[in-house]
Amino acid sequence: MRLPAPAHERVHAAIALGTALFGRGESRAGAQVLRVVAAEEPDSAPARAARVALVQLSDRDLELRGEMYAWLGAEAERSPAAVGPAGRALLLRHEVTAGTCSAREAVRRVRALLAEPAEPLAEPFLLGTLAAVAQWADELDEAERLVDRALLGRMFSVLHPMHHALQNVRADLAAARGAWDQVLAASRARSAPSRRPGPASGDAHAVIALVETGRTSEARHFAAGFDLREAPDSWELNRFLYARGLLRTASGATTAALHDFLECGRRQASRAVVSPVVTPWRSAAALCRLALGEREEARRLAEEELRLARAWGTPRPVGRALRVLGVVTGRARPIGEAVGLLRDSPAGTELIEALLAYGRQLRAAGDDAAGLPALREAAARAERAGAVRLRAEAETALGTKGPAGPAGAAGVVLTAREHRIARLASEGRTNGEIATQLHLALRTVETHLTHAYRKLGIRRRGELAGALGRG
Repeated sequence: MRLPAPAHERVHAAIALGTALFGRGESRAGAQVLRVVAAEEPDSAPARAARVALVQLSDRDLELRGEMYAWLGAEAERSPAAVGPAGRALLLRHEVTAGTCSAREAVRRVRALLAEPAEPLAEPFLLGTLAAVAQWADELDEAERLVDRALLGRMFSVLHPMHHALQNVRADLAAARGAWDQVLAASRARSAPSRRPGPASGDAHAVIALVETGRTSEARHFAAGFDLREAPDSWELNRFLYARGLLRTASGATTAALHDFLECGRRQASRAVVSPVVTPWRSAAALCRLALGEREEARRLAEEELRLARAWGTPRPVGRALRVLGVVTGRARPIGEAVGLLRDSPAGTELIEALLAYGRQLRAAGDDAAGLPALREAAARAERAGAVRLRAEAETALGTKGPAGPAGAAGVVLTAREHRIARLASEGRTNGEIATQLHLALRTVETHLTHAYRKLGIRRRGELAGALGRG
């Protein structure tokens, strides 16, 4: 930083050093580094890039965040050109999370900002920020193109705030599509020594992925590896609290789960983050309140989330809020509306949840003719998606363990897919070969084999042929 160098070299150095300082909790020192460079030629492209980097990094410091977004908003109002497209993209993201901008308006502004000439030093901030907004707006393909354009274009080094942010958006996209294998693969790729203090966004997704694929014990072990008392206050910590709440819900620890959801909401509110597109903590807390017998408080939370979701206006949050409101109030109509809405959404997992709730509600009202098909569709979709938790819930709601397949030892019934996979394994096929032959994810094959072993009362692959033959 003290050596004479061209302006663009100095801003690259300042961003790298600022990122490192913020990453180890020295936010004021990191901010000072970037402010020094930004003040050298205030109207230059390097100075604008340094200021945008400072605003992006300020998300890791609550006090600094409020200060920086207030400054950025005042600057943009005085002269939009002074903050550039990247600065206005950050303001758009801020409006979205504050619940003051609809998805339709956000997408219009995303495309307008992309049409403007971009300054190379600030382009990573522009692309990464707009990718996050596009993902929230259910424009998943567009968000993915923006992420790839930034990461594959090698616009910056690993020691850059947008490298981490873009990886987070990529994890968000995989989670939105229910691609849990991708989420877990990305989590495994992050080695322990490279982790920043406290959990990252991808770690929250990994906890959820383990829960959704039926590995709650593994999820508990993974989540226990983070001491949240020493983690820096950040939006990533908030998201991890939400994920841990889902884990605790799946484990039956309802009161502890409620605490996590409410703490997530409190921390988000302190950052003026209101919209459920970030984390839908209200609906999760509403289900906990309902389980604890606090129906009126559950209804209030569900209605508030539905109001905010409708202000944003995309199927994922609206469908989720309608489903939870229907469960809380005991009415099938909002859940049926959610099912219809989510059929046109890329959010497959949310549709399965809605079908499951709809089938349960209809059957509780005595309408098996409509309820059973919804539950069967939920089970089939969960099977195809490798959503083990939801599949098990659908089978329980149906009062069966899946479509009747060949019987194993002691008359235990395997599903048709479990039997086929077990039969191929008994013939000497590897899990990878079975996955290729049946066009399944490797994790799905492993899960079905685990279920087959448990049902058949065996522990080793070599016992499969005998167990199946006794059926």
